[in-house]
Amino acid sequence: MVIDDKTYQLEEKNYIPIECIKKQIVIGHTNNNEMKHVVGWKKRHNGRYNKTAAFTIDAAGVVYKHFDPKYQSKYFRKLELDTKSIIILLENDGWLTRKNANSAFYNWKGDIYNGKVIGKLWRGFNMWSHYSDKQFEASAELVTMLCDEFFIPNVAMSHNTKIVDLSDYHGVVYKSNIEKYYTDLSPAWNCEEFKNKIEQI
Repeated sequence: MVIDDKTYQLEEKNYIPIECIKKQIVIGHTNNNEMKHVVGWKKRHNGRYNKTAAFTIDAAGVVYKHFDPKYQSKYFRKLELDTKSIIILLENDGWLTRKNANSAFYNWKGDIYNGKVIGKLWRGFNMWSHYSDKQFEASAELVTMLCDEFFIPNVAMSHNTKIVDLSDYHGVVYKSNIEKYYTDLSPAWNCEEFKNKIEQI
């Protein structure tokens, strides 16, 4: 697969350039669009923000590599979790709201959302922005490549709800499997279909 490792490449001050043994791939989303999260990473904390991810997949299915996944960031601010995890973010606005049944949808920042909306009550919200088919396909391809490269079992969770203990799990999880307050990946993602796809590749 083609990976863009130049356009949104991060400097070493935005991650921890220490090699780690990887056991999990954690998939979350950006809660914004047009790669605004990367712009934010580079501006926060005088340019030294390091709660970052190794990869982002945009809505068109383009994969951007921000730093070598053998390294770590402080994405979760938990050393054990950060060192063993490769973080992939999907460009997605997350949960949505609207003022009334006839009004526009808005993301959490108050920006108008014009894409496809998925309705399902989950974790206090009932409307979600759509993950694209191209993101789904690119995610499966990237996950498969990373599993091969880092000897991570090519298995994934079949749901997005919290797991009591993931300390011994090796494979693909969602950010929402880790804590109840995370809303990514949302119900707009088909966890069972993704599991079946990567495990059959």
